[in-house]
Amino acid sequence: MSMYSAAAVANAFLQHGFSDESVISPMKIQKLLYFSHGYSLVELEEPLIDEVFEAWKFGPVLPSLYHECKNFGSGAIDRYLKDIDPDTGATRRAPIPRNETAKEIIDYVWSEYGGEKAMKLSNWTHVKGGPWDEVTKSGREIIRHKNVPNDLIKTYFQENMYED
Repeated sequence: MSMYSAAAVANAFLQHGFSDESVISPMKIQKLLYFSHGYSLVELEEPLIDEVFEAWKFGPVLPSLYHECKNFGSGAIDRYLKDIDPDTGATRRAPIPRNETAKEIIDYVWSEYGGEKAMKLSNWTHVKGGPWDEVTKSGREIIRHKNVPNDLIKTYFQENMYED
C-alpha cells in the first residue's frame, strides 16, 4: 500500500462528514488521522500517512494539515483540502485514497470515532503512557518539531486499542 498525504486522508474523512452532515473541525481531523495512522501501523505494519506526527500542546499534530486547516479556527472544515507541490507551490485537491485497505481503515476509524467530539478525541491522545505523553514527559516538555515516533504509536495501538 502507498502512503498518502495528510490532505488526501483528511479528504476521505471529510467526504464521510459531508455525506453525514457531521461537523469536522481542524482538531477533530487531526485526531482522526492519528487514529487511522495508528491502526495502519498495526494492521499493515506500515504508515498510512507520508508525514511524521509532532507532539504539540494539544496532542499529536501533522504540521501540513495544521497549516492547511488553521484558517477554519475551531469551526467546521467546509471544503476539501489541497496538496501543495513543494517545488512549484502549485495546489490541487488532494485525491482520496483508492486503495481498498486504506479505505477500510479510514471507514473503520470513521465508524468508531467519527461521531465523537474533538475534545474527547484529543483527550484520548493525551492519555497517560500514550505516545504523546511519553514524548512530552506528560506535557512538561513540549518542544516544537518533536516527532512522535511511529514505533511508539504502533506499540500503543497494539496494546491499548484492540480488545483481546
